[in-house]
Amino acid sequence: MVKKSKKERMGLEEIEKLWESIKPFLTKEALERLSNLKVAHTEKWLNAVIIIYQYIQRMLMAGKEVKIDERTLKNLLENLFKEEKRRPKIRFIH
Repeated sequence: MVKKSKKERMGLEEIEKLWESIKPFLTKEALERLSNLKVAHTEKWLNAVIIIYQYIQRMLMAGKEVKIDERTLKNLLENLFKEEKRRPKIRFIH
């Protein structure tokens, strides 16, 4: 088992707190999708939680009601990860 530094543990604890704070703003489907991301791509999930938390905070400060459905979540995730989309690699073998 790999030991994590105190700094890493504190960072993960903060992310878990953010995760718990955004759950009430997610529909069942959005929560399920984000939970799947947590299992499959933990690092992407960490980034997504931070972005979603910031989005919720902006919406609340603007006085808007916030409920993130699956479509809204997909749009947020697409914007977050569009730079990471895979580009096909073409290799010529002689």
